[in-house]
Amino acid sequence: MAVVALRNVVKHYDGEPALQGIDFETRDGEFFILLGPSGAGKTTTLKVIAGLEDIDSGDVLFDGTVVSSVPTNLRHVGMAFESYALYPLFTVFENIANPLRAPGKNLSESEINDRVTKMAKLLRIDHLLDRRPGELSGGQKQRVSLGRTMVGEPSVYLLDEPLTHVDAKIRFDLRIQFHRLEELQKSTTIYVTHDYVEALSLGDRIGIINEGRILQVGTPKQIYYTPKNMFIAHLVGQPPINFLDATIETDGQVSWLHIPKGHFTFPLTQERMKALEQAGAPRQLIVGVRPADIHITKTTEDAPVSAKCDVFEPLGSVGLLSVMINNDLNLEMLVDPESSLDPDMEFGITFRDDRLLFFDPATENNLLWSE
Repeated sequence: MAVVALRNVVKHYDGEPALQGIDFETRDGEFFILLGPSGAGKTTTLKVIAGLEDIDSGDVLFDGTVVSSVPTNLRHVGMAFESYALYPLFTVFENIANPLRAPGKNLSESEINDRVTKMAKLLRIDHLLDRRPGELSGGQKQRVSLGRTMVGEPSVYLLDEPLTHVDAKIRFDLRIQFHRLEELQKSTTIYVTHDYVEALSLGDRIGIINEGRILQVGTPKQIYYTPKNMFIAHLVGQPPINFLDATIETDGQVSWLHIPKGHFTFPLTQERMKALEQAGAPRQLIVGVRPADIHITKTTEDAPVSAKCDVFEPLGSVGLLSVMINNDLNLEMLVDPESSLDPDMEFGITFRDDRLLFFDPATENNLLWSE
C-alpha cells in the first residue's frame, strides 16, 4: 500500500491549463474517488500520478517521497484506462497474465494460471479466456483491461472510468465485488468516474474535481449532505437538487424564509437562524433542497406550502414527482412509486429543515460549510 499525495500540481497542454494547483492526499489502503464532469482533469491527474505525463510545477509524492521524476515502471502502479490498450494478438488469458510475466515476478505457470482464472471469474470473463480482443464487446474489453491491472497487485491502482462500457447489471455486481476484493484491500486505489452513484457507493473518500482544481474532499456523507458549494450540490444527486431564491424574514422572535418565485413562506428553526447569523449570511440567499427531502402531507392545512401535481413518473423503486406552486415555481420530488397522484391534484408539502442547504448568491458557497 502507499499514501499518494499531489502538492499544488500544475499542468498545461499547448498553453491551456489542465491542472491548476491540484492538491490532495490519499490514506494508506484507501479507495479514493475522483469525481467530476468530462474535461475536469480526472484522467490527466491519473496520468501525472502514473508518470505518463510530466508536470509544469508542484510535486507528486508516494509515502512522503517525491516521485515526480521517477519513471512509470519504477512507481509500482497498476493502470486501467478507458482506452483498454489490449494486445490484439494475445488471448484474453495472455493479456491478463502479461504483468505476471514481467521481469522479477518469478511466478510459476501454475501460480499465473490460478491468479488469472480467479480474476477472470471475479470479472465474469472466465468464458472468454481463449478469445482475442477483436472478438470482444466494449464492455468485455474493459473488464479484460481491468483484470490485467488488478492481477499484478501493485502498491497503487489507478482506475479510469473502468465500468463505463459495462452493462448496467454487471456494473452493479462489480461495484459490490470491489468492496470484497482482497487485491484492492491490500492497495491504495484512485478511481476516476463521472457517475456520482459509483462515487458514493465505492469511495472511502471522494475528491470533487472541476476545471483542474480540487473543490472538496470528504466522505460520501460529507459530500452529499454538506457540499461546499452549489456546483457540488448539483453534481451529486439525481434528480438534481432544487435551488430556490429566498429572503430571510424575522420579527425578532420568529424567523422564516420568503420564496418570491412561488409566493410562499416556510419557517426557520431558531437553531438554523442562529447558525446563519453566526455565519454572516446575507438576507437574500439561495436555498438548496434535495428531491428526497420534500414530503407530501395528508392535507394542505398541515403544511406551509400548497402544491399541485404536474407530472408523476413511477420509476420502479421510486416515483419522480414534478409539482407546481402557485403556477409559478416547479419543484422535483421523490415519492412512493405506488402513490395515487393525478395531474392537477392538490396537496401540501413540507421541507426537511435539517437537510436544507444555504448558499451565498455572490460566491455560490455553502454558508454553513465547515471542514
